[in-house]
Amino acid sequence: MQYANKVWKLVLVVAFALGAFAMSSPEAGAQTEYKPKVNATTLADVPLIGIPGRKAIVKHFDIPPGYVGGKHIHLGQVFVYVLEGEITLEMEGDAPLTLKPGELFQEPLGRVMLGKNLSADDAVKIVVFQIGEEGKPMMVKVE
Repeated sequence: MQYANKVWKLVLVVAFALGAFAMSSPEAGAQTEYKPKVNATTLADVPLIGIPGRKAIVKHFDIPPGYVGGKHIHLGQVFVYVLEGEITLEMEGDAPLTLKPGELFQEPLGRVMLGKNLSADDAVKIVVFQIGEEGKPMMVKVE
């Protein structure tokens, strides 16, 4: 219940932020969709009201200990909220960033990145809010 309240507050904050601007997607070459091999539950996949051609996806990820994701970029705005555990994000050109429970991170648009659960024992639970164009993948694999 406590997490549900935090998630709903976050949804409201993100909704306000998204209503304030329109986004453009960077070019991504071949655009092969990236699908992480973790337990992901789609909580919402809906068009954005009042912004034609845009959609929002909200997903809950349960990331096992020792997980290392693949390199990818997001073609639209992404917010990561940590519910449990710690996730380390590695983004092109930046030092690794570790997010802890209760922290919200806005990923830089179009940057190559990957996520890691460096814990040998604890799973990570995150909620990811993604905004992008209808008909285009939200995450694109990068070699």
